[in-house]
Amino acid sequence: MKKILHTYGFTTAFLCGVILIILLTACEELVEIDPPRTELVNESVFSSDGNTISAISGIYTIMLENRLNLFHRGLEVFTGTAADELDNYSTDINYVQFSNNELVADNNALFIGLWQIPFEVINNTNLIIEGLRDNTLITPEVRNQVLGEALFVRAFAYFYLTNLFGAVPYVENTMVEANSTLSRKSSLEIYNRVIEDLLEAQPLMMEDYSFVADEERVRPTRMAATALLARVYLYQEDWANAETQANELLNQSDQFVLADSLDDVFLANSSETIWQLKPLFLSERTDIGNLFILPFAPPNNFRPNAVSQRLLNAFEPNDKRRTVWIGEVSNSSATFYYPWKYKTGFRVTAKGPEYVMVLRLTEQYLIRAESRAQQNDLTGAIADLDLIRKRAGLPLIRNTNPSISQVDLLFAIEQERRVELFAEYGHRWLDLKRTDRADEVLTPLKTGWQPTDVLFPIPEQEILNNPNLLPQNQGY
Repeated sequence: MKKILHTYGFTTAFLCGVILIILLTACEELVEIDPPRTELVNESVFSSDGNTISAISGIYTIMLENRLNLFHRGLEVFTGTAADELDNYSTDINYVQFSNNELVADNNALFIGLWQIPFEVINNTNLIIEGLRDNTLITPEVRNQVLGEALFVRAFAYFYLTNLFGAVPYVENTMVEANSTLSRKSSLEIYNRVIEDLLEAQPLMMEDYSFVADEERVRPTRMAATALLARVYLYQEDWANAETQANELLNQSDQFVLADSLDDVFLANSSETIWQLKPLFLSERTDIGNLFILPFAPPNNFRPNAVSQRLLNAFEPNDKRRTVWIGEVSNSSATFYYPWKYKTGFRVTAKGPEYVMVLRLTEQYLIRAESRAQQNDLTGAIADLDLIRKRAGLPLIRNTNPSISQVDLLFAIEQERRVELFAEYGHRWLDLKRTDRADEVLTPLKTGWQPTDVLFPIPEQEILNNPNLLPQNQGY
């Protein structure tokens, strides 16, 4: 039983929970069944359309139900303080280590939130992938969509794991004994697997949201796979393919348009949503809004973050995002600023319900702009960048600096990503890392900053369980 419970975050909770709900079968009975787990999955969970949909929905529940994990708030908090976006006011050593870039391998937040839960999600996607391969019991449309979602989620998790930790083990099946001794694969190998999953997922998935109740944008579609693939190609500096994938999505103007008002961007099912996660219990607010919005000053261990002065200074004069997306609260001695993209937290101020934004249209314009600039299509890059600047109320580059150099334009795109995507899924940290700018930016800010800090350590507990994960990342 203990071997079943531990393999890179795998637990029987997901499988037991889904089967308990669907079949009203006790988990105690499940662990006594002799056939392999994949056979159990094929014969029970994946025997009807409803059961199959419940299985993929269970994965989204895992993403949301755990505090501060890779899929929900953890990236924003931990990479935001590790970079230059957020200041940390928590005295918890787990938070302090991220903020000071002095991580140790036994950091509990690192182990649970950024390693264990992602691998739990990966193992559960593997259960679904194995259960749906060659499955003839499910309606083909449902089978294809859910299989595509599982492949997409696995790719999404691995994209972040390799960016945070570098080389990581690649778990592609549910063979517990074999997986417990896996070695790490290079980031290039992980990226290749991510691309394979996304390319397989694309034709399987629906192009629109007609398969979701009320057509809510809360399950990934073909366009979500396309958006992530554009990002992956960008990170690999495959500019042509990044532009091609971004083009495919941006051409879907009947589905996706930039929201007219900055206040509307993070509302449920906003026009620029590609994929959102729907809160489990709070119909009007997200946990991330509840964490970031400061009802009283100063920040504390319960709401430990404030926007850094560096980020505040990054906004150009009259940038509407500085006013609309950053809130402030004061006491007798100081004023504190906080991310206010989600308007509803301790108090209710939004126009309507908000969902957790995972992928949105604006990033695709920025991906295409950077890809075009790297290919020396400066006019096309400026056009994309100006769409975002126009909404922010800023002067357009085509009017103020039409002969801008490639180097300066790329820096302008980095700047636009910084003020557009702050406090969203770790973009700033990953941008500094992938462009080799982390040392230049963070050395003056962080006492004791080392180049090796761009990767987090492999959790000590995982190395103790599986010595094949050695060697540890440099610097730890």
